[in-house]
Amino acid sequence: MAHELDNDDSPAERKAYRHCAPDRFRVRLDLAYDGTDYAGWQRQTSQTTVQGTIEAAVRQLFGEALSVVGSSRTDAGVHALMQVAHFDAAQDPRRFRDLRYSLQCLTPDTLVIKQAYLAPHDFHAIACATQKTYRYSILNRRVPSAHRHRTTWWIRQPLDVDQLNAASRILVGTHDFKSFQTAGTPTETTIRRLDEAHWVRDENDTLIFTIRGEGFLKQMVRNIVGCLVDLQLNTRPPEDIAHILAAQDRRAAGNTAAPQGLFLVQVDYPPELDKRCLKL
Repeated sequence: MAHELDNDDSPAERKAYRHCAPDRFRVRLDLAYDGTDYAGWQRQTSQTTVQGTIEAAVRQLFGEALSVVGSSRTDAGVHALMQVAHFDAAQDPRRFRDLRYSLQCLTPDTLVIKQAYLAPHDFHAIACATQKTYRYSILNRRVPSAHRHRTTWWIRQPLDVDQLNAASRILVGTHDFKSFQTAGTPTETTIRRLDEAHWVRDENDTLIFTIRGEGFLKQMVRNIVGCLVDLQLNTRPPEDIAHILAAQDRRAAGNTAAPQGLFLVQVDYPPELDKRCLKL
């Protein structure tokens, strides 16, 4: 598979949700990674991926081939400050003195195991997630940065935060986001709910876009960012975003933003379920 998928909450996947078998142990991992050197989350036969790297470490530690399920299938080059994953093992993970550290010793420095938990049998990284938050960063100045090119999209032309926010506010709420879905991922519906879509400019000439919702279509966040930038660079009014939504046509939304500016920053679960995840 040449491209990673962002369609991380499709109804089909939620229907496929399975409890952990009673004779196995469900382990939850909280992860962070620099996605630059990975061909996305999902395992591929000929490229290094986040899922494949974790599964290799888990296989070495637990002595069996296990499938690791991630809450969001981030694209090639996309980063995570907080990714959540789970797997089911025959061995009790409490037999390890420090499972988090043991796994970390088997993964590269670009992939950090932030925490490991013994999760309840009904925890599922995808199906139980209630919201996901992404952040996109644009370095907006005349000169690029030699040290931030892995984590920002450089745009030389000045961008106006107020104009970006005026367009972004139209996207908040429940809409059909078909115009912002990259083709190639079957899904029963392209309707999604966004609870936040907001831009700020920090003191380092960086525009930071925070977007939060119940789930996202394939490359939806990058397509939204690319569209918002295109509107400004082509001096189109923010209100045009409503026409692009209504078109339900990917061609209406313009370019896809570069992957390196995107971070998965938070995955939320019901508080009562979080409390039942026991730190290892």
